Amino acid sequence: MKRTRNKILKFDRYSAITVIACVLQLTVFGQKKNSNTKTYPFGNPIIKHRYTADASPHVMPDGRMWMVTSVDSEDGGGYPTMHKYHTFSSADMVTWKDHGEVFNIDDVMPKDVKKQDWALWAPDMIYRNGKYYLYYPIWIHHADSIRPNGKEGRVVTSYIGVAVSDAPDKHFKVLKSKIEGTAGIDPAVFADNDGSVYLLWGHKKMAKLKDNMMELETKPVDLDLGTERFMEAIWMHKRNGKYYISYHTKYGNKIDKETPDDPSRDKSEIAYSYADNINGPYKYGGIVNYELGVNVNNGPKLPGKNYVPWRLTQSNHVGIAEFHGQDYLFYHTSALSSWRQDEFKNMGTWTQRSVCIDKLNYNADGSIIPVQQTIEGVEKITVRQPYKIELLKNTVNVNESKALSFPNIQLGTGYYYFSVEVKNVTTAFLLQVKTKQGILLATLPVKQNGIVEVGLNYAKGLQDILISPVGNTEAATLKSACFFAGSPSK
Repeated sequence: MKRTRNKILKFDRYSAITVIACVLQLTVFGQKKNSNTKTYPFGNPIIKHRYTADASPHVMPDGRMWMVTSVDSEDGGGYPTMHKYHTFSSADMVTWKDHGEVFNIDDVMPKDVKKQDWALWAPDMIYRNGKYYLYYPIWIHHADSIRPNGKEGRVVTSYIGVAVSDAPDKHFKVLKSKIEGTAGIDPAVFADNDGSVYLLWGHKKMAKLKDNMMELETKPVDLDLGTERFMEAIWMHKRNGKYYISYHTKYGNKIDKETPDDPSRDKSEIAYSYADNINGPYKYGGIVNYELGVNVNNGPKLPGKNYVPWRLTQSNHVGIAEFHGQDYLFYHTSALSSWRQDEFKNMGTWTQRSVCIDKLNYNADGSIIPVQQTIEGVEKITVRQPYKIELLKNTVNVNESKALSFPNIQLGTGYYYFSVEVKNVTTAFLLQVKTKQGILLATLPVKQNGIVEVGLNYAKGLQDILISPVGNTEAATLKSACFFAGSPSK
């Protein structure tokens, strides 16, 4: 969830700054009607029939790219009107299906309070062992309250909750209304390939989740990102063994339309830090995404200017996901509202945002190349490989002293999950899935009989696969072992 930042105020737990942002949206920029019904003429943003923001993308077990998004109100009213989430999916990164509303503020809000005092901001969603978990931030504005320091300003509370569903297109039910130990917004959930799942949120906080996905297993830590630029919207991804944390930076409050690139103004950008260890310390890496509308070629121009109309809005968000050999940046702009309100004659309303996607690339040393924002969007991806690769034909014993070997497995452009069905488990142990070259693709924690599934980290190409038990396997047997989600399922 992105808000404006007023330099004369301190950033105190997203409270006063948020209230001011909502007031600015209504008074400074105003609220225009979405009266233009002509078809939006470009590829970005990708969702044209409603306002979407804060996209959190992941490849799910069906092999499709999914995202859960915030929804900005058609009638305006700013951030307090964010009251629901939708999920969307695509098999080709271009054609997106709206699966409808999957969560609403009514699912968590008491019946005796004003709806405009409660809001749902930027969420995230993950798959884990047959279930889908939605992490949502609650924003509560306490009307007529007085701040503890006695100064003017209303008290705002924020924390993280989690809901669960059997499918990403079905309604989520609250599993834990508040995860103890969380206070803040913008949850992001990251599954490492050692079987661990981490929750990140708010002001550089991170903790490991328990297996139940609704409690913290470790105490929250303050991440050292090697920079003071961090403001909000934390996101983590992993590539070639390196951890990347991306985030929205602190920025100046208003862009001068005559000098939008003023070097003295702090920019509303997405920056990143990186580390070899998930707990850091991290080193500042640079820019992922410049301010919205920077260097957008082939787009419409604000009348009398050489830049796109939404260049003057400040809102940025980050979601990064890989799909068959290409990393993508999910962010949002006010391009659609600029079209629907003024047919590109003005900047659009920055709290009616729309998700965009562009390619994310790297230098040879792993550093991120700043994203080239486009009006065209990305090209279609066609995946031609089996959805699933079965490794076992018969049940085999799990021998702790010997790895199971599977030569010449063609993983093609990528497989995203690995599954085993284990029998006769008497004590907990691990199964490591590696390449012959020693690259760890995943670790499956086996604690009881049944199916264990885990996400993979860049499993692609022709590989000799080893499944190596770690720990006392005793009489355990493997009934099945397979890679899956290698192409969108039909």
